[in-house]
Amino acid sequence: MKTKHLKIGLALAAATLTSALYMNFDFFHWNTVNVSALEVVNEASRVEHAKELLGRNYKGSDAQKLEGRRALNEMIHTKVQNSLAPRWKAQARAIARTVITESAKYKMDPVFVLAVVKTESKFNPLALGRFGEIGLMQIKPDTAEWISKKYGIAWNGKKTLENPSSNIRIGLAYMNYLRTEFNGKAVKYVSAYNMGPKNVRRLLAKNMKPAEYNTRVMKNYGELYARISDSNSLIVASN
Repeated sequence: MKTKHLKIGLALAAATLTSALYMNFDFFHWNTVNVSALEVVNEASRVEHAKELLGRNYKGSDAQKLEGRRALNEMIHTKVQNSLAPRWKAQARAIARTVITESAKYKMDPVFVLAVVKTESKFNPLALGRFGEIGLMQIKPDTAEWISKKYGIAWNGKKTLENPSSNIRIGLAYMNYLRTEFNGKAVKYVSAYNMGPKNVRRLLAKNMKPAEYNTRVMKNYGELYARISDSNSLIVASN
C-alpha cells in the first residue's frame, strides 16, 4: 500500500512540475508545444520590423537568432498568461491571438507589441493613466475614437478600451498610423505613441531627439527576446 501511495505522490509531483515549467517560458522546452493551437506568427513581417526597430543592431541580436522558428505563437500566449492577473487569465488565448493577428495586419513584430504593453500597463487591462489613458496599451478615449473611425474599428465609447482585445486592436492601429506619419523611423513613431506626434515634431524642430520612452520600450523588447532565445529548443519552421 505504501508503494502504491508513493507512486501516486510521484505522479502528482511530476504533473505539478510539468505544469510549472509550461507556465514559465524561461524553462519550458518548446518542442513539446502544440504550435498549431494558435495562429502562426508572420515571420517575414516579424523580421522586417525587428530590423526597422534595431537597425544595425539587428545583426547578431536575439531577434535574428530566432529567424525561421515557429513556436513564437505559444511563447506569446505563455507570456500573456503569466503576466495577467487571475481574473483575466481566461482571456489569455484571445489576447495572444489578437496580438498575433493584428501584428500581421500591420506588418509588425508581435514581440514589440508585448514590449509596448509591458511598458504601458504591465499587462493590466484596467490600468488608468494620469491623462485619462485606459487599458493594456494606455490609449486616451478621444484618440481611440478618432483612430477607430479612421480604421473602421468598432467603437462603443470608452468602455471599449477596457476590453483587452479591442484595446490592442485600437492601439496597434494608432501605432501603425504614427509609423506611417514618421516614415518608419522607429525612435520617432514609438516616442510619438507616448508623447504625441506634435510634441515629437517640436523636439525635432529644436534638434532634440525624443528617446526616453523609446529606450524603455526597446529595453523591454530586448529582454523579451533574450529570454526567448534562452529556450534553445524552439521548433524550426517548415516551408
